[in-house]
Amino acid sequence: MNRTVEQPSRGVSLLLRQTYEHHTLGLLTALRRRWLLIGAIIAAAAAVSAGVSLLLSDKYTAEALVQVELGRPGPQPSAQAGTATLEGSVIVESEARVLRSAFIAQRVAQDLGLERDAAFAPRPSMLSRLWSYWVSRREVTETGTSAERIARELSRNLKVTNDARAYLISVAYTSGDPDRSARIANAFVDAYMRNRLEIGVASAERTSAWLQEQVTATRASLDEAEAAIERFRQRTGTVEGSAGAPNLAQQELRDATTRLGTAVQNRLAAEARLARARDAFAAGSVPSAQDLAGAPVIQRLLEAVETANRDLQTVSATGPRHPGYLTAKASLEGVQERLRREIEQAIGNLEGDRRTALQEEALLAAQVETLKKSVIEAMGHETQLQGLQASAAAIRERLKLLNDSFAQAVALAGMRSSTTQAIMPAQPDTVPSGPNRAFIVGLSVLAASGAGLCAAIMLERHSTGFRSPGDLVEDTGTRCLGMLPKIHRRSTAGERRMFDEAIGLVGASLGWSRTSPTPQILLVASAVPGEGKSLLCGALANALTERGLRVLVIDGNADADPPDDRADLGSVVSGDVSMFLSACPAAGQTVLRGRVGGSRYDLYATPAFARFIDLAREAFDLVLIEAPPVLLFQEAVTLAHHADATLLAARWKRTPREVVLTALQRLQDQTVRVRGIVLTEVDLKDHRRDRIIDQCTLYGRYRQLFETRAAVSPLQRETCPRLDAKAS
Repeated sequence: MNRTVEQPSRGVSLLLRQTYEHHTLGLLTALRRRWLLIGAIIAAAAAVSAGVSLLLSDKYTAEALVQVELGRPGPQPSAQAGTATLEGSVIVESEARVLRSAFIAQRVAQDLGLERDAAFAPRPSMLSRLWSYWVSRREVTETGTSAERIARELSRNLKVTNDARAYLISVAYTSGDPDRSARIANAFVDAYMRNRLEIGVASAERTSAWLQEQVTATRASLDEAEAAIERFRQRTGTVEGSAGAPNLAQQELRDATTRLGTAVQNRLAAEARLARARDAFAAGSVPSAQDLAGAPVIQRLLEAVETANRDLQTVSATGPRHPGYLTAKASLEGVQERLRREIEQAIGNLEGDRRTALQEEALLAAQVETLKKSVIEAMGHETQLQGLQASAAAIRERLKLLNDSFAQAVALAGMRSSTTQAIMPAQPDTVPSGPNRAFIVGLSVLAASGAGLCAAIMLERHSTGFRSPGDLVEDTGTRCLGMLPKIHRRSTAGERRMFDEAIGLVGASLGWSRTSPTPQILLVASAVPGEGKSLLCGALANALTERGLRVLVIDGNADADPPDDRADLGSVVSGDVSMFLSACPAAGQTVLRGRVGGSRYDLYATPAFARFIDLAREAFDLVLIEAPPVLLFQEAVTLAHHADATLLAARWKRTPREVVLTALQRLQDQTVRVRGIVLTEVDLKDHRRDRIIDQCTLYGRYRQLFETRAAVSPLQRETCPRLDAKAS
């Protein structure tokens, strides 16, 4: 059964060579295949461009030069005034853009009266007058007035250029008349210079008027600023002092601050004396004489206490009940009581001194705060006054600058000069400047070459079929059993002989060079219809019939109602198969037509059909089955399981590779192995342009050999009509 696959045996050097040519010389090969198309496109483009260039009229160009002067004599604005400076090339480019403007073109048309020139304002033809109303309205709306149309025409033929390394502007105009070109170019220069002069004068006048308004407004602002300063002085009484010298309020604040510091020190000293006196008194001792300064009574009492103590010590030996001892003790206690009262009184005096120091400190602190507010207010008034004076000074300086600028603007408005001049007027040139016919033809040829290359590459990209056995093996991994040249009713005997040789090569690849053909049951399938499968089956059957073999052809791709009288496969399978086989001729072909699609009944999957195949294997030397398209009908897979080998037919360079790969994948998914692929319908003329060495290349190279040796046998003459019918 059909369960094996054969690998192609190719020379390594040939495979490497074809791979190299496929990847490296693909573009050159495409150009070689499509050189006729590329040549036709180039020739057509050259002919059309040559004809168009001959129909074009000669053009004449006149050129005038304008020099831009960037400097003007007289006083220039200083850098301190903040004037921005521009590069000379930028200024020259700006002037060139003015020359190219539509306004200058309209002035030229008006100055030369081009509306009355037939070259610019042709009379409408009869066809234009008979044109539809809405088209006429649309044309008027889009093109505008006659002056605008003429201005656009002038702008199209005008060329204004400037050199970044020089302050020159070139004004060139091109037309069919050299005198007209020179006249229009000079008119552009004159209109530009006149417009520049008018703009300069108008700008100076506008500037002077604006500056006059600014001077008047600034003078009024200065008067208002000076009046505001005087009102502020009268309201606040602020007088400007010398720079860096303190005013009266500041001096008073400084003196008050000094007195406040002294009062704080006095208060702290009083508090310290009071604290020491209290601590000493609380400890039972007598405060120091320094703390009690100004209390002489306490000093005398201290001396009396000392005296009383000595007296008490003197009489202490007499005993405590002695009258002298009691008197001395009473005298000591009286003196100590008087001392205590005096000390308390002195401490009270110290307390009064502290309160007096606190009051004095508070008064001085309040005075300092008041003086601070006065100083701050005075400083604010002085700052405001200085701000008003600075504003007035700025307004005064601006007024001075405006007066100077106004004087300059008035002077410029009175000057009637321009900063540009025409250093070379345009002259008529009798030598045509265009059109460059050689350039037009060359450019057309170059563009046509590119278009031809793109067309060739797109056609090669669009052609996704197999061109050679090497491409087929590389993409599918399946061997190519042969290539069948294309034949038709008008094919010569040599072409038919080449076709027969190709069929013989397919048979040899299948192993039919031996006495009994193997495989015995061969299925010929295709991915889609129109692949030359019927022609291949008929040719293979004829080749074996000529050898005297008995061949059964099962046409599984027949229509529901075939036009011929071939036996129906379904009737044979369901009837007496032995009787049918015995009635078949001992040699030659027997053709059965099968059915495909249109019914749920699958004849090829029945046991009866399997028995029929087994009997046919014994009765015939070869059973050739033509299967329906693999991608359209499932019967192809069922028939492949009954065959010993499967062939797949694919049209040369026509069947997309993805279609063939999909069909192979479907057969592989159903455990069907394809013995090989046959490329059909090979156009030898088209194939000759491919840089591939295969059997069809040699057929085309040695075509004359087949023509001279062609000989058609009687059996071939009988089968040729059937081949012609299948080829057509």
